[in-house]
Amino acid sequence: MAEGAEGGAASKGGGGSKLVPILLIVNLLLVAAVLGLFLMKGRAGAGGGGGHAEGDEKHVEGKPGEHGKEASLAPGPTTRLADFVVHLRNPDSDRYARLSFEIEVATEEDKNRLAGFTPRVRDGFIAYLSDRTFEELRGSEAITRTKQALEQRLAEMAPGVAVRGVYVTDLVIQ
Repeated sequence: MAEGAEGGAASKGGGGSKLVPILLIVNLLLVAAVLGLFLMKGRAGAGGGGGHAEGDEKHVEGKPGEHGKEASLAPGPTTRLADFVVHLRNPDSDRYARLSFEIEVATEEDKNRLAGFTPRVRDGFIAYLSDRTFEELRGSEAITRTKQALEQRLAEMAPGVAVRGVYVTDLVIQ
């Protein structure tokens, strides 16, 4: 009889050990469901109209049906500018820089509009770059500052073109 009591205890313990993984799975599913609802609600609020600032639309222009981050992460059309070779402003020595740029725009229409401004853009880029020194173009922070300055110039030189980014695709300084 003592053996039966131990067997009963063992079977109860065995049943309890099966209950713990089941409870863990149910718990995990509930947490996943709550997290899923939370994410869906947040995504609907971000892309469901109303609630985003006017500046956010800059990245979505010309892409019907896309909203928020998904649209801004999708690459837009790019235009490659011919290489630039400029004499840098260094009083001590003659230094030259060869740079290549690609300009990302929001739509194909913006790409076509930008093509009409190419001479103006090249002139503005050359004027800006030839006024830089070796030190002002050296390093990642300098490149970031240069790209930001060129983006601002682009806005002035090519009005009405939605520029998403300026990318340096080649840089050699001699």
